[in-house]
Amino acid sequence: MERKKIVRSLITLGLFVALVAVIIISQNRDPSNPHSTISRETWLSGPQGHGYVVNNNQAPAEQCYPCHEKKGLGGQVYCQSCHDQSGVKVSLPQ
Repeated sequence: MERKKIVRSLITLGLFVALVAVIIISQNRDPSNPHSTISRETWLSGPQGHGYVVNNNQAPAEQCYPCHEKKGLGGQVYCQSCHDQSGVKVSLPQ
């Protein structure tokens, strides 16, 4: 009987530790940001980063751009400055 009590206590303690870990880890994430699990450097210049998504997304100007503007991540001038440096010709929504 004592053995069952010890096992139950260990399971309870393990679940409690897991819950605390999930709460702590979730505090560092922005649930509204679909890119929050990817580092900024990887996202901007990684093999499946920004360029990959834009080239494989059917309408990035309609799906990505409005969210970026709403979150204050740079509007047309911000995007266009990078596009100009890269020699990319793109028409962003006004």
